[in-house]
Amino acid sequence: MNYETAWTNLNNKLREIERFHGGLSAALSELEIHQRETGFIKDSLKGIERVVFSHPKEKNYTLRAQINPRRAKRHDGSNALTLPKRHKFRNDGCFLCAENIKWQQQQRQIGFEITASRGRYNALMNPFPLLPNHVVFASKDHIPQEFSLLSQKRGAKELEEVLEDLCQLAHRLPNHIGFYNGVGAGASIPGHFHFQFFHRAPESPYFPIEERNFTTAKSGDDPEFILGYPINILRWQGELGKVVSNAVCWISNWIKSEIEPNERLSTNFIATAGRSHQEITLYFVPRNKNKQFWNGNRGIVGGLEVLGELVMASEDELALVESGMIDYHFIEKALSTVSMN
Repeated sequence: MNYETAWTNLNNKLREIERFHGGLSAALSELEIHQRETGFIKDSLKGIERVVFSHPKEKNYTLRAQINPRRAKRHDGSNALTLPKRHKFRNDGCFLCAENIKWQQQQRQIGFEITASRGRYNALMNPFPLLPNHVVFASKDHIPQEFSLLSQKRGAKELEEVLEDLCQLAHRLPNHIGFYNGVGAGASIPGHFHFQFFHRAPESPYFPIEERNFTTAKSGDDPEFILGYPINILRWQGELGKVVSNAVCWISNWIKSEIEPNERLSTNFIATAGRSHQEITLYFVPRNKNKQFWNGNRGIVGGLEVLGELVMASEDELALVESGMIDYHFIEKALSTVSMN
């Protein structure tokens, strides 16, 4: 069976599962099984250890560390091949372009084609996952990760498009949590627009930011602000369409009035279905592109870290764990290095 036929057959199977047997979540679970069987997914997550640290006084406040040594190998890809001479690289060999995937991944990687509110995406499994069912929703078009309010790049998405698609995908995946990492805010492939989603871990389903108190919004359209957290985070909750329209209006006005030049601004967005699955929670994390790392020029703070889970993967990070230096205040200080203030 050739690659194109295998892609089509798997997509037909996944669409049937999505429509009749459990929705998008069930389809992505089946995609993950397939990608493990082909050998594309390289990590079973069995080697990951998650350690939860409570605040010394406020025991309900936690931060946590993920000990994940295999994650350090993610930049090697999944044993990607050198492109055969008879084929041309598309977009400098971008790993999220479907035209390159066939050759780079020895025909082992297959994506699930889906349509969201405003865009078309290939759902691609991550070969070195951070959590169960770690999937990348990569735009079928090779367009930049930055949206147009922060970038003058041609073809960039509008803020409304970004938030509509992110929140709709979160609504379709009620047991997942999804995020958008901006350029300089954890985006691993800034040239190609994408979201990341993963299933909540059964042993620690809710993240530290979900445990925190927020201010009361001044009006129904305004955001709530997180209290007692090392990173500035704003939140909207409610019906999907209302959340998106309120966030777009507020963020657009904020960016236009921001004193710092927009070229320095970036962001993380995080979206999840409410515990009743009838509402959406959207978090907005304004970021400075010059503040991306918690460990000098290493240790990227992306969506998972913003949620309150610091990934420890490199040799020096693992040495910190072995030395017993990691505690609540260590993680709090690490995350505070990327705060806007």
